Amino acid sequence: MSTTSISDIAVWIDSVQIPQVSYALCSISILEERQLTVFCAFSSNLLISPHTADDKENIRLGSKRRIMQEDVDQTPRPSKRLRDLDSVPQFPPSPTKSGSSVAVSEASEAESHQSGRLSPIKQLQLLEDLEEHPVVFCNFDDNEEGEEPKEVTAMRTAIQQFADGVGILGYDDIDTVLPALPPIDRMRFKHSWANNVERRSVLGSMPSITQILDIVETARKYDHGSGVSEDEWNSEVQHPLLKLARNTSRHRQTLDIHNVIEPASLARSALPGRVVDYVVALTPDPAIKQAWRSLRLLPGASIKSWNHTTRARHNPIAINIETKGPMKSWTDGKPQIAIWTDAWMKRLALIRENSNGQWPALRLLIAQGHDWHLLIVSKTDQRMTIWEQVDIRSTRSCFDAMKVLTVLH
Repeated sequence: MSTTSISDIAVWIDSVQIPQVSYALCSISILEERQLTVFCAFSSNLLISPHTADDKENIRLGSKRRIMQEDVDQTPRPSKRLRDLDSVPQFPPSPTKSGSSVAVSEASEAESHQSGRLSPIKQLQLLEDLEEHPVVFCNFDDNEEGEEPKEVTAMRTAIQQFADGVGILGYDDIDTVLPALPPIDRMRFKHSWANNVERRSVLGSMPSITQILDIVETARKYDHGSGVSEDEWNSEVQHPLLKLARNTSRHRQTLDIHNVIEPASLARSALPGRVVDYVVALTPDPAIKQAWRSLRLLPGASIKSWNHTTRARHNPIAINIETKGPMKSWTDGKPQIAIWTDAWMKRLALIRENSNGQWPALRLLIAQGHDWHLLIVSKTDQRMTIWEQVDIRSTRSCFDAMKVLTVLH
């Protein structure tokens, strides 16, 4: 840099009032050593506010000379007003999608329902890799894990008809319920194949349209925007639907609905303890009460229980139901109900004493928000297979809610 340009810059700096001592000391030090660079001058210009017309003129002249002599591409910017940051409220920076934040988010998901340490995918892999009686998920008609058992096929076929809306209604006069329905439901309720009084009455009685509408309207309200918590969804939507199904079922005298709050015992040590939200259990009849007297203590506990948990210990579990909020992942529900069912089957094997051969097919239900899904379990000496899935339908409309109710019946 030439002597002429240094002196010009020095004149310009001397003519400017410097508001902060730190910048003044920086400029003086640079001038004394004759190492002032264009970058330092431009940086100072961004931090120092001009006060007179002469200051502005000096800035323009200095800028032109530097561009010509140093061939610099940058252009000086107008200075910004300095603020007293100590008097301004400070807010934390917005979170970014950093590696650490992603890891924290994944860790939070992994801890759902006391899974503790492992992601849903990792849990599914552990279930598949168990040396003794692995637990495998597969699709219907998938022969990779062996031929689909006939009992599974029969159960799946019957449920699929209800999921398609065949025979889900049982009204002597369908026109009496239509006025209370929304327009689309009115159209769907009039499908000829949907109403079959004789077939439907075998399963249970028809609930009032008001009861179904209340559940559907609540579900739609709770799914609006960001929705509500899973606990609210369960207490205000899923549990009322389960109670309605039980109260209108032909088996209402022999069934109970229980909420499960206790992790299963008998779970494999390599797997986290998991719970499901609800079980349909048998009300003890004289035969069950008689058998209770000779029942052995639950392994690992000092009390008796028909189940792999001390919750509802007098009521043998018939159906396991896992419910998730609409914002939760369907994937998380699969290992959750699989680990629970694996421990449940172990308890049944201890009661049965002879667990060899083919077990009867058993039903599992997973509800994710509005949507209900049926899975079917088959068990052999080699493995437990969970066949998926029949999409039963949802609580988004009265017609689809009737499908769920019929399947529950």
